[in-house]
Amino acid sequence: MKGQIIDVQLGDDGQSMDVWMYSDHRMHRVVVPWRTCIHVHSEKSRLVKLADWLQFQEIREAFSVGRLRKIRSRLSLDAFEQHDVLEIEFTDSRKIRRLAQHIEAKGEYHHYTLYSVDAHLAQRFFIEHGIAPFQSVVWDGSRFISEKRPTEWPNLRIMELRFSYQSPKGFEDMSSELCWIEYQCRDLMELSNNLAWKRINYDIGPAKFLHTLHACIQHYDPDVILTKGGDRQHLTYLQLLSDRYHPDFNLHRKTAKIKIRSNQRVVQSYGQVIRKENYVPLHGRLHIDLKSSFIVKEGGLLGLFELAHHSRQSTQDISRLSPGSVISAIQMRVAMEDGVLVPWKKNRPEDTKTAWELMISDRGGLYLDSQPGVYTNVIELDFASLFPSIIATRNISPETLNCSCCQAHKQSSKTQFVPLNPDDADLYFRKKKRNQGFSLGVFPQANETAQLVPGLALHTCGRIHGFLGRVVAPIIERRTQLKQKRQSKGDIFDQQQNALKWLLVTCFGYTGYKNARFGRIEAHEAICAWAREILLQTIAMAEEDGWQVRHAIVDCVWIDNPSITDADVKRNLAKDFARRVSDKIGIPLEYEAMYDFIGFLPSRMHDAGSLTKYWAYGEGELKLRGIEARQHSTCDWISSIQSHAFELLVEAKKQHLPLHDLKIQQRIISMFHTSLKALERHEVEPSTLIISRRVTKTLEQFSVLTLTYASVLRAQQLGHSINPGEKARFVVVSGSKQHPHTRVILEHELHDSSIRFRVDVRYYRRLALRAIWAILAPFGWSEEEIKSGRRIITLDQFIQPNPKRVENHQN
Repeated sequence: MKGQIIDVQLGDDGQSMDVWMYSDHRMHRVVVPWRTCIHVHSEKSRLVKLADWLQFQEIREAFSVGRLRKIRSRLSLDAFEQHDVLEIEFTDSRKIRRLAQHIEAKGEYHHYTLYSVDAHLAQRFFIEHGIAPFQSVVWDGSRFISEKRPTEWPNLRIMELRFSYQSPKGFEDMSSELCWIEYQCRDLMELSNNLAWKRINYDIGPAKFLHTLHACIQHYDPDVILTKGGDRQHLTYLQLLSDRYHPDFNLHRKTAKIKIRSNQRVVQSYGQVIRKENYVPLHGRLHIDLKSSFIVKEGGLLGLFELAHHSRQSTQDISRLSPGSVISAIQMRVAMEDGVLVPWKKNRPEDTKTAWELMISDRGGLYLDSQPGVYTNVIELDFASLFPSIIATRNISPETLNCSCCQAHKQSSKTQFVPLNPDDADLYFRKKKRNQGFSLGVFPQANETAQLVPGLALHTCGRIHGFLGRVVAPIIERRTQLKQKRQSKGDIFDQQQNALKWLLVTCFGYTGYKNARFGRIEAHEAICAWAREILLQTIAMAEEDGWQVRHAIVDCVWIDNPSITDADVKRNLAKDFARRVSDKIGIPLEYEAMYDFIGFLPSRMHDAGSLTKYWAYGEGELKLRGIEARQHSTCDWISSIQSHAFELLVEAKKQHLPLHDLKIQQRIISMFHTSLKALERHEVEPSTLIISRRVTKTLEQFSVLTLTYASVLRAQQLGHSINPGEKARFVVVSGSKQHPHTRVILEHELHDSSIRFRVDVRYYRRLALRAIWAILAPFGWSEEEIKSGRRIITLDQFIQPNPKRVENHQN
């Protein structure tokens, strides 16, 4: 059979895989016998004792232990020699973790090192058979034969389901009563958003309702089922109804019940508390929960398929993972393809450093202090995927840092960077293949291509192509190809490249993440050191060419040359400059935009500029960073005030009016005070005042009576819980501090006409003032001046105007 592999799932017996292939516009199931294994490394005598213990009949039966054998394999990236390990095969792959935990405990958590424990089964199956999701293959009855041709996405049939419940408490949970389900069917490549929704009402009776829904699914036979909340509630709710009223109801393409594969949990990521919902996969169809999938939100279904193909993971598994987990899966894939066993738990400590070495090395990217003000005709240049490109071109990887085979030249006459293109990089290292002489690894040899890390006592290998470079370079190359095909923002190519962008964003962080299997903090520090050096070189080259650097943040610079008045000439000169920087650095510096105006905000704490807060307009688009309209917690009313203010600025610019003119700024002030009057007269719709806050603690863990605490307390008193990782959405009202739950009204309560409340005008007035300050502060306005509605001229300004501020406005 010839077709494309869509998904693989572990079979019911635990020793086979269900492979779902798309062929002739239909899905076909291929059952492939397959057993997995784990690996254990220790002293020879301990491995013998462990093998004897595993031979006991009761142990074999309890943990489904199959064949045992001793093999030799590589255990780490930087060790090419092979070691003896015990390979333990399973007759039921569902018992892997249980046995691994027992072995770890039996070895007192340090005698045994375990490998191949938590790699996803689907990924191991794909790699062992040399295939990938959405790859065209031929199944000859015993093996898969890959077809060497570009990946084409199959035009899968999609059914999206929407659920509506009625609950007396206002919160949807398993005790709620289902009202109806709406469904919409389309093909993957169908671009229309005006397809009709069809409804199945629950009031026809549960048995008839399930029979009707089942008939619809059988009729349309979708390959992908989309839900919003299917993992958390919807699919489990349908299974409960099926158990009671319609045992034949089935969402799978084989006879099976809907089961939760992994339960909900709370995790921490970059300081955020995130709630992972239940995971409910389907057999023979892809169930994608749009609420649980950050990847689909950012990259669409094709972006999801792209990541599944790169990582060799099940599409359903990938949809529930974070971009960081996907890049970790790709690292595991490359390690397995290299023949390196994947450790269960990281066991590599940080290198010992002196206090001085730590202070020098433990720094991040470079930020300049911006000059607060409003500038015109400023050009932004961005390095494309700077940190991943540094990894690839500077050959930074755990095993290449301070290698024992190379001795870097402190004063090298030429700088050679690894090519970004994966094929060119492979050829580059083939030419510089490691010398297999006696001195290798004993005496380091001088190597012109071994690169010193700027400012650190580190170098990278000039003979071995680093593991991390081989992970990120194909992703960078693929993203570049997709960006070249992109015709408009949001098209299918843009979605795919955006999904890949998030992998590249997170790959840098994983080099220093404490639990990353292939992480090493020195690699993290080396990347930052190169990033600082590259930005400093770029700034120096810009100033040599006569450009003024208005601001620079890690991987981008804003440059201006007031003496060049022709916009096209300035744009072309900036692009020429970017090409020269790209040639020298070895990483593309791309023209991003020329802004009609850009405003850099001052800090609220001191007179210097804010590092990351700015707003700009150019080439028909607004770009906002760090201000309220960009923040997820901001209510719609505040966002609309800022949006209206920007509209006034854009309108003035289109009319060729000078933005520094007080008349333009007074229009914003007037609009702001008009909005405040509407708030004070309670004319603002409460639904536009909903604040969103992520809950990070249980009710008992709060030590301060914040608004988040008040919302969690109010939900509890209404018989519901807002758990850590979930978002509380509420309106701030005039209540009593002695009774915190009276200070907020939850979102669902707004629809209850029996609840009387008055919006806390003082609270929202403060929010509005902060929001409008973020727009007027670059023009020199203070909060007091905004409240009074007029500028206050100080004596110093009257005697001698600020030349910098005048220059900013004139430019």
